[in-house]
Amino acid sequence: MPQRRNGNSPEKAGPTSDNPINRLPGSAQQAAGTAQQLASEALSSAGQRADDMAASLGGSMKTLAGDIRAHSPAQETLGQLASGVADVLEHTGRFLQEEGVSGLAGELNQAIRRYPLSAVFLAVGVGFLMSQTSRR
Repeated sequence: MPQRRNGNSPEKAGPTSDNPINRLPGSAQQAAGTAQQLASEALSSAGQRADDMAASLGGSMKTLAGDIRAHSPAQETLGQLASGVADVLEHTGRFLQEEGVSGLAGELNQAIRRYPLSAVFLAVGVGFLMSQTSRR
């Protein structure tokens, strides 16, 4: 019967035997496990902070929408334009508050899948504009 380096037979090897961390010596395995746990916690913390910032930005956008509505001119064309801008800001602010960064990433992913050619043209356009501004 073939033996593994650690003395376990292939039949006794569990589902975690394919994990490269399990092939390290004891102290290195413990250090790698600790590093993996710290990286996971840092990633989770960063995601939570991004969601908190998105919610804060969403609240600010909704406040700005209210200010635009309150101070929009009574003229028909300008008033309609200001109202449209306020509606977009309010909708976007509500979305950021409710969904956060992960919801924004999901929506972006769906839009790219739905309109791939437009997404490529948009990316090329943004790249072109960035290259033009970096030259100056």
